[in-house]
Amino acid sequence: MARPGDPLTAYSRHSAVLSFGWEVNPLIFSHSQLETYERCPFKYRLLYLEKIKAGRRSIEAFMGSLVHETLEKLYRDLRMSRLPELEDLSRFFVDAWRASYGEDVFIVRSEYGEEDYLNTGLRCLENYYRRYYPFRGGGTPLWLERRVQIPLCDQEGRRVNFIGVLDRLDYLEGGRYEIHDYKTSQFLPTQEMLEGDRQLSLYQLAVEASFPDVKEVELVWHYLVFDRELRLRRERKRLQEVAADALRVVREIEQASDFPPRESELCDWCEVQEHCPRRKHLYMVAKLPVRELGMDRGIQLVDEYAEWHARKKEAEEKLEEVRKEIIEFAEFHGVEKIQGTSGVLSLSRVRRPVLPPEGSEERERLEEVLRGASKWEAACTLSPSKVSSLASGEELDEETRNRLRELLSWEESVSLKMRGLFE
Repeated sequence: MARPGDPLTAYSRHSAVLSFGWEVNPLIFSHSQLETYERCPFKYRLLYLEKIKAGRRSIEAFMGSLVHETLEKLYRDLRMSRLPELEDLSRFFVDAWRASYGEDVFIVRSEYGEEDYLNTGLRCLENYYRRYYPFRGGGTPLWLERRVQIPLCDQEGRRVNFIGVLDRLDYLEGGRYEIHDYKTSQFLPTQEMLEGDRQLSLYQLAVEASFPDVKEVELVWHYLVFDRELRLRRERKRLQEVAADALRVVREIEQASDFPPRESELCDWCEVQEHCPRRKHLYMVAKLPVRELGMDRGIQLVDEYAEWHARKKEAEEKLEEVRKEIIEFAEFHGVEKIQGTSGVLSLSRVRRPVLPPEGSEERERLEEVLRGASKWEAACTLSPSKVSSLASGEELDEETRNRLRELLSWEESVSLKMRGLFE
């Protein structure tokens, strides 16, 4: 029976983890789903709730899938006692590239072209091949690109099945297993980032559930661009934490009523940005020829807004300059109204208090006076107009008003108001 609160309750070393045989209508999530939600809830909504089909893919994703496919071929050939030459694998990769590369593949980094990514993929394969040739020193590959599931139990006792595709599982003698993951990323993670990995930790649970003789599992990442191998062993407590965190994200997704877009540097690589309110127009404009950019109404409106915004700033600066001259003119001539051809400008002078800075001793004394006069609200939300009203009105007794005035300094504020000739 499931024990609520223990994420590994549904998991056991005798659980079947193939892609069949599960209970009817279980909750099913993948690491990719959780990662998508964490990065951008709106993208999660598009892909997994609205079931939008992405009609394109980044060249990085395209290259990565073909590198995985080629390494899968390598190990399937080895199973059949055939050791392919590096040239054979490179030819397989290039042929697959030429056959499947099309307009659905897009490039974000415009300084690089298709051939640059093709050569990077070939270098990844060469790095791997030369490092591990002749492929006899490791374990025996049991799984290649295997779809797995691992059942966990959430706080309500419900089973949540996590699914994924494990790149390669090797068996070493003595109940030792290695989970291998190929990466073609241009970014090499730190050890701390590896410690936070969720994907391979869930795969470890799948392996332990499938093989009763498991004594040790090691997680192995191959960062092919850098020709680096990174390794990690998980303690049981850490696996429980990872499982609990995965269930936490599932819970958050289930309870979400809103899936807002979340912008990041990854937006340029999004394969569904044409559906995103924050990226749709950018995507539309990026596809336009240069000669047609000026015809887009969105571009016209933004340019017009930018022009008027610049004029507004210039006008505000000029108005402030003229305002100072008007005040000086009025003071010199002793007038409060000035005639113009388009109307009459009136000047109003008001004395207003200058509040002491927050945190100062004078400010604390001012607030103390107001609290003592049962004006707690005024003390909490001090404003020049409110304090001026209290200092000159009848709300406070004369003694309190005098104490209040002693704590204030005053300045003169001049306002201008224009009236037309026929108003």
